[in-house]
Amino acid sequence: MAIDKTIKKKVIEDWHLAFPHLSVYSQNKLYKVVGPVIIGLELIKLPRTEEYRPHFVIYPLWKENVQKTLDIPILLREYYNNKRLQFNIPYEKHSLFFEEVVDYISKQTFLSFVGNISLEKLLSVLDDYSRVPPLSAAPNSYLQGVLYQAKLYISLYVSSNAAENILQEIQMINWDLDHFKACGIDINNWILGLQHSIANRSDFLKQIEINKEDKKISKLQTSELIL
Repeated sequence: MAIDKTIKKKVIEDWHLAFPHLSVYSQNKLYKVVGPVIIGLELIKLPRTEEYRPHFVIYPLWKENVQKTLDIPILLREYYNNKRLQFNIPYEKHSLFFEEVVDYISKQTFLSFVGNISLEKLLSVLDDYSRVPPLSAAPNSYLQGVLYQAKLYISLYVSSNAAENILQEIQMINWDLDHFKACGIDINNWILGLQHSIANRSDFLKQIEINKEDKKISKLQTSELIL
C-alpha cells in the first residue's frame, strides 16, 4: 500500500528540523555539497513494508552529468541501535521512534553535517568503509579499486600531489587481476586513466563545477573540503 503523501511530508520535515545543515533534495533525501562530493541522509523504504531506514550516503560530483552523479553512491551505510540492529521505522508510527533514532544517528554520524571537512577525515571514512562487509571480503578486488579511485579523485580536488599519493598506494597493491578482468577492466588501462585524470586536473575541476550548477544541486547547502 502506498504511503500517504502527508505522512511522507511530515517525515522529511522532521528530519530536516533535526539536521538543519542539510537541504531537502526530495521527499526522502537530505543532502549538502562538500567540495567534490554530496553527503547526506536517505530514508529508504524497505521492500514489501510500510517502514523506512535511514542511511548515510556519499555521491561523486565529478561524473559526466548529474544523473550519473546520483546513480551509484561511493558509500552507503546504515545506522544501528545499541543492540546492533538496523532501524526499521514505521511511517505511521514515525513520531514514536524519531527522537530516539536521531539521537543514535547524531552519535554515529560518519561525517559532520556542520562546517568544512578535512581531506584526512573523509579519506578515513572511506578506509573504514573498505573494512566492513561486503568490501572486506574482497580486499584486492575491483570493488576496492573503485573505492581507491574515489579516494584519488577526492584528493585530486584538493591538489595533484594529494592524488599522486593515492596513486602510489594503488600501484603498490597486489590487485586481484582475475576479478578486474571479470568486471571488464584492464588494470593497466585503469591506472593510465587515473594518471590522465591527474594530468588534466583542470578538466576534472571544471566538470565538478558544471554539476554544482545544476538547478537542484545549486540550492543545496555547501561546505568545503580542506587540508
